[in-house]
Amino acid sequence: MTHRHTFSDLQRPNHPYKDLETPLIHDTSLVTEKDAIDIMYLKRKIYQHAVGEVGRLEYAQHIRTLFGRPVLDYAKTLVINLPESCYCNCSYCIDKDLRKHHINTDEFLQTCETVLKEKHDFNEVSITGGTLPSDKFNQLVSMIQTYIPDVKITWNTNGVNIDSTYDISHIKYINLHRNSADDTENKNIFDCGRPIISIEEFKAFAKDKLCIRMTVDENFDINDYAMYNTPMYLNRLIPGTPESEKSFDKMLESVDITEDSDIRRRNHYLNGLYKNIPIRLCIGDRLAEHIPGRYPMWLNVVIIHRSGIVSGSWYENDKFLYKKA
Repeated sequence: MTHRHTFSDLQRPNHPYKDLETPLIHDTSLVTEKDAIDIMYLKRKIYQHAVGEVGRLEYAQHIRTLFGRPVLDYAKTLVINLPESCYCNCSYCIDKDLRKHHINTDEFLQTCETVLKEKHDFNEVSITGGTLPSDKFNQLVSMIQTYIPDVKITWNTNGVNIDSTYDISHIKYINLHRNSADDTENKNIFDCGRPIISIEEFKAFAKDKLCIRMTVDENFDINDYAMYNTPMYLNRLIPGTPESEKSFDKMLESVDITEDSDIRRRNHYLNGLYKNIPIRLCIGDRLAEHIPGRYPMWLNVVIIHRSGIVSGSWYENDKFLYKKA
């Protein structure tokens, strides 16, 4: 465990980080993997960047070694991108290239356990990406509960091959991704040859944990989904079109907003009601910044990719943390 220094410790002339104050000839450039070749240089650069931005006390509160790498650990969310196929071929998918790189399920679960052993102070775990058969999925959820008993688990799924053998007793919310309120049209848009659970079938065993997740495009009509009387999670189309923006604005005008200050990581959310149905709107979402070779100095999220690479970014070669040898 990292020792937490007191404020008085950090005010002494010979404070614990004195050896990190050797000037780096005004090196204010981004911290990259090249800096990690020399561990002392890396530690000095992280320290001097951090002290300039957040101060010595906050640096001391967040500096930590994870997987042998010094980082400023602010991460309270773990994202687990499941390795097996989503079984769909959506024309708009921005994740197709990454889906080609995955390890087998048992190796993936071993990586998940390695991460949970190393860091288990997450407040939220989001399970997303591909799929797992129910026995492996249940094993994963049980593992998370073992290491972080009080964590909030959310599950994002398109509903392919899902049935009541999936143990959802420890899951707080389930976001069921849909492209259409009509089952046949939804399956056609997903371009999927596997069975997809219907909203009513999922509600039968998920009950009030279920939330319907949609992206608002030019054809979106909130009334098509209101008939299910199920909470909705609505995403703005990124990148949008004039037509999709007009559709989003029309929907937004119809929702009674009750909260507008929910900001997390790179997203801004609105919470409200439509015909007494809870609505969550993601309005500030933007494409994740991608900087290849960036060092994970600022760690705001931990993501286990389906390839087995663990990073602090939605991209595998950005903010790299760990990969099983």
